[in-house]
Amino acid sequence: MKKILCLVLCIIFIFSLCACGKGGNAKSNHSIDIEYYAKLGQINDIDYKLGSNIEDAKNLLSETLDDHGDPNFFEYESGKYTVMSDGTVYICYKTEDESAGATHIVTCNGAYGFNLGDMSTQIRDVMSDFGYDSTEREATRDDIFFLPMGADMTALEYKIKDTTVLFVFQEHALSATVISK
Repeated sequence: MKKILCLVLCIIFIFSLCACGKGGNAKSNHSIDIEYYAKLGQINDIDYKLGSNIEDAKNLLSETLDDHGDPNFFEYESGKYTVMSDGTVYICYKTEDESAGATHIVTCNGAYGFNLGDMSTQIRDVMSDFGYDSTEREATRDDIFFLPMGADMTALEYKIKDTTVLFVFQEHALSATVISK
């Protein structure tokens, strides 16, 4: 009886170690088609696309209300860009060429199935499973011009067709996702 109990406990122990693994590859648990959205020039769950009309984007962003029912829209210039935001989505365009439309779309929430705070290694592994090679580097001021701060940030950059998807991290935790041409 003791031998059978030991054998059962050993089998349970072995299966519990197997369960501690990934449980399949990360790609099978990731359902957002990043390439599809990148080709559209869009971040999933955001109604704006690269090249979108700036007045339309401004009108939509200004409809967002804060907890008091006031518009949650703000706009400012940062270098050669104008940045419009409702606090979570940023639409950027070259100040000198508003007619060209949105040049950058940014979200400080999760994007493409990733969540705010996800680790850079997790995102790199999922993207690698999809066959995308990343460029991992320090985020430059040109990458994160839309943020008021930006010290010690890193970035994973992916080129998908003629679009760049940039995941920005602070202390290796996802802080923002940017799409640009």
